[in-house]
Amino acid sequence: MRLPAKISIALVLFIAAAGCAGRDSGGGGGTVVIATASDAETFLPPFVSTTQAQAVTDNLFDRLADIGPSLNTVGDADFQPRLAARWEWSKDSLNVTFHLDPRATWHDGKPVRAGDVRFALSIFVDPALNSPSGGDLRSAIDSVSVGDSVTCTVWLKQRGPEQFYTVTKGLSPLPEHLMKDMPRDSTMRASAFAHAPVGSGPFRFVKWVPRQRTEIAAVDGFYRGRPKLDRVIWTFVPEVATAVQQLFAGDADFLEILSPGDVAEAAKHSQVRVTLLPAFSYNFLDLNLHDGATERPHPLFGDRAMRRALTMAIDREAMVKSAFDSLATVGLGPFVRAQWSSDTTITRIAFDRAAAGHTLDSLGWRASADGMRSRNGKPLAFSILVPSSSKNRVRVATLLQEQLRLAGVKVELQTLDFPALVAALNKRSFDAFMGGFNTTPSPSALRQTWSTAAGAKGGPFNPGRYANPVFDAETDSALAAVSVAAARPHFHAAYEQIINDAPAIWLYDYRSPTGSHTRLVTGPLNTNTWWMTIPNWSIAPGGRLPRDAAPAKP
Repeated sequence: MRLPAKISIALVLFIAAAGCAGRDSGGGGGTVVIATASDAETFLPPFVSTTQAQAVTDNLFDRLADIGPSLNTVGDADFQPRLAARWEWSKDSLNVTFHLDPRATWHDGKPVRAGDVRFALSIFVDPALNSPSGGDLRSAIDSVSVGDSVTCTVWLKQRGPEQFYTVTKGLSPLPEHLMKDMPRDSTMRASAFAHAPVGSGPFRFVKWVPRQRTEIAAVDGFYRGRPKLDRVIWTFVPEVATAVQQLFAGDADFLEILSPGDVAEAAKHSQVRVTLLPAFSYNFLDLNLHDGATERPHPLFGDRAMRRALTMAIDREAMVKSAFDSLATVGLGPFVRAQWSSDTTITRIAFDRAAAGHTLDSLGWRASADGMRSRNGKPLAFSILVPSSSKNRVRVATLLQEQLRLAGVKVELQTLDFPALVAALNKRSFDAFMGGFNTTPSPSALRQTWSTAAGAKGGPFNPGRYANPVFDAETDSALAAVSVAAARPHFHAAYEQIINDAPAIWLYDYRSPTGSHTRLVTGPLNTNTWWMTIPNWSIAPGGRLPRDAAPAKP
């Protein structure tokens, strides 16, 4: 669906207004209701694997330090103190000593101690507990030693440019005095503590009603300053359309992501503010370079010239504009513009349908009277798997089908639910599929998604089995560099290689429009973790509702 031109202009105004929305005019306190389509299953940091659970736990549990607005994950210069008031490195950069803020306490009043950091590491890296963060921490950290009650040293296994990011992002201190006697088995994930945790962050846990609501409340004596809000409530709304209507009706104050249609409708509601965040996911048409699960080249996509011709045949600018108007940008490659490793200088394969036709002609795929191409009596045709759960990908796949028809290529769309899609990818039984990856500020996932090793492992990462030793080597060199300046040339070479090889057609980066009620003062939102700014949110003067009554003291 193409949005009216005035919506594009309105979005610019919404973005500009985001700064104004951050100017608190003194209306502190109150309750914010956040509508969410998914419920959290646990609030214990080692086991958190969803955005919804992360949003809650990051406000219940403080980290040692947090990444700054630059989103630079190399070194520690751009990180901000949290539980750790300061830190210092050894001369060989193989250990970092954290000095905890002595004012920090757990929500039961006990002080946060260095032993809680050491204890947390033992939980995160325990193979029996299978923490999602465990693998990265096991690879990075050898041990944690305690100097005194507020001093601990993290000993690293090797030097690395993102070692500080790995430690501070993945390791959340845990209350040893409350958890030390808990069984080290699968029961910890669903324990009473995991469902009603005692944290160290700006908010304390109040209540969780499964598949209904989660409530947290401000910590009055929080050592870095009390949050401006009194309460935050996440309400479980499985139907996205219902959540949107709750936002428009004022029953919800914040909705993490809106569809293009929702953004157009929001322009009719003066009490709703739309803020565009930079994209942290990129979407693409993945091409299977092999014939099913065999090692034989795919009859079409095993040929680099064919892959480049198909890319050239697609007017991605027009397609993205038609599907999203200003809510998305044309994809550049296996990265998003918000990452520090982003490179906009690489020459993309430009739209040129005539040149694409010449290449297809040279490969023997000739157009007949109806414009469709064939070779030796076999039509130029393939199928695309499309996840039914993503309206955006379904919409773009339909436009892609038409774009390729204009180039003489017949495309069949196979819309599958998520389990069926994953099964097909695992079996390698597909020609192409509409894929997408969520990213983080770190570019390290590049190795897990597009490397030769990732393709050999099977599963949803690199199912098309792209493999190029130059790409692998440049990626490894980039991720091993000790500075941004040293990493950039290697990232440039890696990106240039994969873009020229065209194992996928980079389609679009969706820009995450969030919706909020105008009574809510959010200030600038973090680009990849909007929930980290919740302690600074407040209710605008005159915007109080009956539900804003402060909760009872614990």
